[in-house]
Amino acid sequence: MSSFRIVIASVLKPLYEPRMYEKIGISLSEIPNTEVHVIGHGKEDKNHGTAITAHGLGSFPRLTLSRLFAPWKVFFMVLKLKPQVLIACTHELLLPFALYKLLKPSTKLVYDLQENYFLNIVHTQAFPFWLRYPLALFVRLKERLLLPVYSLILSAESCYVQEMPFIKKKALVVANKAVRHLIIRKTPNDKIVLLYSGSISREYGIYDAIKLVEQLHGFNPAFQLHIIGFCADTGEAHRLKAFIQNIPYIKANDFTAPVPHSEILKAIQEADWGLICYKQSMATQDRIPTKLYEYISYHLPVLCTTNSTWNKLIQTYDAGISINYENPHLLELINRLTHPDFYKTNQGTDELVWDNESKALTKSIRYFLD
Repeated sequence: MSSFRIVIASVLKPLYEPRMYEKIGISLSEIPNTEVHVIGHGKEDKNHGTAITAHGLGSFPRLTLSRLFAPWKVFFMVLKLKPQVLIACTHELLLPFALYKLLKPSTKLVYDLQENYFLNIVHTQAFPFWLRYPLALFVRLKERLLLPVYSLILSAESCYVQEMPFIKKKALVVANKAVRHLIIRKTPNDKIVLLYSGSISREYGIYDAIKLVEQLHGFNPAFQLHIIGFCADTGEAHRLKAFIQNIPYIKANDFTAPVPHSEILKAIQEADWGLICYKQSMATQDRIPTKLYEYISYHLPVLCTTNSTWNKLIQTYDAGISINYENPHLLELINRLTHPDFYKTNQGTDELVWDNESKALTKSIRYFLD
């Protein structure tokens, strides 16, 4: 019988979201005598095939009463599970978990800080303009006031420690690096497939990717675009589907439901280029997109918007080229895209994969359990 129980939970993150389930969950499940439970959005898959126990919250839109009550649904699940360690993967669970600690003072609380929510709320279009600053300030106030009851902050980005100095004493950077999988690159064919994967939104450059491929296809019909990912804004997802439905050289999934990570990896295997086309934003300028770690780890050439942090990685690993998506110099770009010649330095990518992050994470959590 397991001696220790760990619960990892979110509200909107999919139950099998890669960081929460595949990275943190599986890493912690390898600690001897430890039982891991994950709570998240969606339904359980009984055939998922790991030692982790999954608890689905069901499906509900972002801006509904169901979402408002979801953190308390998680709270009552936790009351039944009685964990020794509780990991909150969203700010919405900070208060419910703090209340749980009042009932069970020996419980260790961990905040997995996946985003700088203040900057995300203020600088993206996820919420109405009039609501952004009040909501961002509320979230930041909650983070600051509840920090004393949390034993550890897992920071998904090193920049968060600089942007949020009040977390510094309790922060451990556990970057959202790629899980090591065996991927065999496809053999070349008569198409040149550009891949846009992961979170889909205007801020992350989905329409810039479409515009670029339209221009490239006009010069050379071999250029194709594969879009695979999830759009959290249902209205935007439907507009995007309508926008591309009659474009034969764009392949896409439904957008309205999270995509299994295995399908993302398959798309990487079948692509010729990976696109990083984020808009300039305070919310993302110093973050390293997870898909950038994945593309480089699997030796997929990268076509990246100009950003000093990302471009440094690309140069280090000879991984691709940087462009201005609004003025891409098409003729020169087409020559580079049709004659890729990258990853010649034989630079190892071990530091870009999850293994080292996993060791740091499990060492910290084992300290609580010993």
